[in-house]
Amino acid sequence: MSQEVAKVVLWEENQKDFLKKFHDLQFLPRMGEEVYLKKEKWKVTRIEHDVEVNEINVYMELIKKVRHEKSSNS
Repeated sequence: MSQEVAKVVLWEENQKDFLKKFHDLQFLPRMGEEVYLKKEKWKVTRIEHDVEVNEINVYMELIKKVRHEKSSNS
């Protein structure tokens, strides 16, 4: 019994930059879920399923890191 494998493509939301491609990704991230990829945290903003080519496009935006600078007074 064979099972068709969907191609899962991860994209950066604003620039539409290609981040990574998987075949048979076991668990798809959900909308709003945080994903750790390329040593950074990403938030899923949109998911599209193209049935014609059996491809799932996951769009994510980079979560900006907020750095607190230490004051020199301490």
